[in-house]
Amino acid sequence: MKIRQNGFLKKRQEFKPVNIIGGLLLWILTAYIFYAFFQIFRESFRLFTAFFGDRAFLVLTTTENYTYNLFYAAVASVLGYAFALRFTLQSSQYKFGRKTKSVIRRTLNTEGFFTWTFLFWFGKLGSMLGIWYTVYAMQYDLNWIKNFSVILILLPVICFYSTWPSFNRLIPNNKAKWFVGITITFIIMSFGFAFKNFTNYKKINKNILSNSIEHVFDLKKAKSKSQQRLYRLSIVIDIYIVQDTLNTEVPVIFFNDIENRVDFQGIKHAVAVERSKISEWDKHNLTANLHVDKRIKMEEIKPILNELREAELRKIQFSTAVKHSQYPADYPVFKYSGIQKTLNPKYFSEFENFLDSVENIDLKGKTIKIPESRMYRNSSLKDFNRVKINLTPDTVMLNGQAIEPLKLEKLIYGFIKKYSPTYRVIFNVEDKVRYERYIQFLDLLYTQLDRLRNELSLESYNQPYNYWYRQPERDSIEKQFPMRIVEFSIEEERLHKLIKKIDSINP
Repeated sequence: MKIRQNGFLKKRQEFKPVNIIGGLLLWILTAYIFYAFFQIFRESFRLFTAFFGDRAFLVLTTTENYTYNLFYAAVASVLGYAFALRFTLQSSQYKFGRKTKSVIRRTLNTEGFFTWTFLFWFGKLGSMLGIWYTVYAMQYDLNWIKNFSVILILLPVICFYSTWPSFNRLIPNNKAKWFVGITITFIIMSFGFAFKNFTNYKKINKNILSNSIEHVFDLKKAKSKSQQRLYRLSIVIDIYIVQDTLNTEVPVIFFNDIENRVDFQGIKHAVAVERSKISEWDKHNLTANLHVDKRIKMEEIKPILNELREAELRKIQFSTAVKHSQYPADYPVFKYSGIQKTLNPKYFSEFENFLDSVENIDLKGKTIKIPESRMYRNSSLKDFNRVKINLTPDTVMLNGQAIEPLKLEKLIYGFIKKYSPTYRVIFNVEDKVRYERYIQFLDLLYTQLDRLRNELSLESYNQPYNYWYRQPERDSIEKQFPMRIVEFSIEEERLHKLIKKIDSINP
């Protein structure tokens, strides 16, 4: 019994208070330094996301900021505890016996292995994620708080207690007190540090987002199932048509960035400036990528499109989010995809001058014949198989009859399949229709055409339509099912009203 009482496992081991206090101070100081490093590293690569790669700034809410702070503080506290434990044991081992020193060395080896292995793994993973977040908008795919909350909780806890089994052997008495003591210290330090922000993240968010048109003007994009993509970004102008924050009835126009606000009267000049920046070979290929708020009415959008057409910028794309996608509308990949169209017909100033003259004369008793011309398409449409769709804020009509969208899809699909390539779909949109509704039904038409093209591609070449880029196969498919959706220009609408007026005056 005496031998067992004097055995080294029963022998009372005491740590000097000065060593314990020194270890505690080292714990706090080291944890604070690590926490500062982790948080500044996070804020640094948050800034990088705004200027590199997809340029999708990683924004953290107040809750997300504190949650990540807590995780970093817990990890920092684990590392600080490891350094404190090493200091306490090394400064105390000279007073212990050989067997106790052996246990201390084993504890220090365990602590060293876990600490440096964790630092290596954590640093490698952090660097890799930092690079990936900078290049790609990974916040839309990898949400640590939502999808991996268990890891954020268990990782620091497991690392913290990894040395306890060995350290426990050096504490013959009051093991529970030691366990509770270091646990409470770990918890208080982690939650306390988490309140400390070394940078003003809210100010950073504000400064970065103040240059974002989408954020400042709360741009809400329409969604479409049909998607085409712009590839030659060097010949693309990003045009933003958003609601004014003070007057929501009048849209605001920006070319490329928030610093280049353009008045309606300055659209043609702005297009000319952008066209002057590219080579002569590509001037006719200049394309407008339109980012339009879905709440704006078509009566505000049509004049802008007409100004672009008059500026001889006829290739446009309505940038849209992907319908039924898991990604939000501001996902960077969606920026240069959407519904593409050509602003037809080409603008002729002489035709507009003709309309101005005829509209201001007394037509009673006069015989006026409107000849066919390449300047408009009103009369030439009679030579094609055609249907007419009228879109109002509340209803959609096919050839004057109200119709449900699902039934319209089937009829348009069958109509194009039967009469292509010599078909025409006349798509008239009332001014009070909102842009979102316009895109909804324009997408309906494009989707049926995409469906037919895809079916033909699978049947003829055993590949989907999107497989082809500019190959002859794609040209052959588009020749069989061309885009023949007609939206009348402002001049054509004026001509149509003029013809109706002439017919009513001189029946």
